[in-house]
Amino acid sequence: MQPPRDLPSATVSRPARQTTYEIEISLVLVGAITGLYLWASRAGTPASSGLFGHGLGIIGFLLMLSTETLYSLRKRARGRAFGRLSSWLQWHIVTGIVGSYMVLLHTAWQFHGLAGVVTLLTVVVVGSGVVGRYLYTAIPRTVDGAELTLADLEGQLAAGASRLEILARTRATPGEPPARLRLPSLAAAPGGALASVLARPLIGWRDRAALSRAITELGSQDQATADELRRLIGERHRLLRQIERLAAARRLLALWHTVHIPLGVALFVLSFVHIGAAIYYATLLR
Repeated sequence: MQPPRDLPSATVSRPARQTTYEIEISLVLVGAITGLYLWASRAGTPASSGLFGHGLGIIGFLLMLSTETLYSLRKRARGRAFGRLSSWLQWHIVTGIVGSYMVLLHTAWQFHGLAGVVTLLTVVVVGSGVVGRYLYTAIPRTVDGAELTLADLEGQLAAGASRLEILARTRATPGEPPARLRLPSLAAAPGGALASVLARPLIGWRDRAALSRAITELGSQDQATADELRRLIGERHRLLRQIERLAAARRLLALWHTVHIPLGVALFVLSFVHIGAAIYYATLLR
C-alpha cells in the first residue's frame, strides 16, 4: 500500500474558516464590569441616578446604539469598505452583550414604569440576537462574510469528489487497477431541512460518529491515508449538510429579521423617550 501523494488543489477551494472569539471577549468584559460594580456596591447598590449608575447607563446605551447602527452601515457599504464584514459582526455581538449588561446594572434592580419596559425589551432583543447568530452561522459564508450560493457548494463538492478519486488510486496496489472507493452514505436529518438547521449540534455529533464507523469499515490503511480519508469524507459530509439546509436556513433568517428589526426599533424609541424623561425630571424641573 502506498502513502497518499500530494493531492492537487481543488478547482473550487473551500473558504478558510475564521475562528471567532466574540463570546469569550464578551464574558471577559462582563466579568470585569461585574468586578467594578461589586467594588462600587460596597456601601450599597449604586443608584441609577448617581454618577456611577448614570455612567453605566450612558456607556451601555452608546454601545447598544453602535450595535444597531455600525454593523448595519457596514453591510450596506459600497466600494471601499473598512474591515471584513465577519469582524464587524463579532463586535456587533460584543457591544450588544456588554452594552445590554451595563444597561441592566444601570437599573439598580428597579424595574418599574417605562424603565422596566425598556429593560424587559432589552433582554428580549438580546435573546433574539442569540437566535439570529445561530441562524446566521447555519448559512455557509466566505471568510469575509459573503454568502455562498448553491452552485458554490456543489462546485466544492465536485472538487472534493475528484480528490477522493485520486486518493483511491494511491491506495491501489502497484500494477493492479484501482478499486472504486465506496463512499459512506449520509443519512438524511430526521425531520427534514428545518430540523437540520435547528438541531445542528446534535446532527453534527451523529455525523462524526457515523464518519468514524465508516473509516473503520473501509479497511486498514496507513495513518496518513486514514487521516486524509477522514478529512475528505468529513468535508464531503459537511458540504452535503450545508446543501441540505441552505434554503431552510435562509428562510428562517429572513423570518428572524422581520421580528428582530422591529423589536430593535421599538427598544431604541423607548430608550430615547426614557432618556428624555430622565433629563427633563432631573435637570429642567430643578
